[in-house]
Amino acid sequence: MAFADLSIPGVAGVVSTDYSFWSGYRFSVDGTRLKPHGFPRNRLTLPGTAGPVEARVKAGLNRAYPALVVGDREYATGPETPVALQLLALLPLVTLLVVQGAIGFAVAFGGVFVNLGITRGEQSTGVKVALMVGTFVAAVAIALAAVAAVGSLAGL
Repeated sequence: MAFADLSIPGVAGVVSTDYSFWSGYRFSVDGTRLKPHGFPRNRLTLPGTAGPVEARVKAGLNRAYPALVVGDREYATGPETPVALQLLALLPLVTLLVVQGAIGFAVAFGGVFVNLGITRGEQSTGVKVALMVGTFVAAVAIALAAVAAVGSLAGL
């Protein structure tokens, strides 16, 4: 993933971002890892030139890359996510129309999380679109297979 190194006024060093599937976003200043605090763990204390600088991590479903908010200013760690990719990332939720309940939610939200990972990837936009459509097709196939399996078990 292509994260931008940030030079934030008042911070003593360059802020770097890293992402891991298991631990999420990790931030460091000149190689020193920062520990998030607060609830829901979206606050950072950055070493400043004139004392500590408080920052907030702003992320969400509509962002492939988080932003650091220092004071009233946002510092993006990567490019903006196009609206079309944001909508495609949510496309597997349509499978909830086919299968509801625990299986339907698992398939739908599993597809959404896969698509969000694709959005963060380094592929071109065309490849991302193809992968997201493939994820949707796979989610529909899994949902239909679940319906068929449950129907055969119930003797319908």
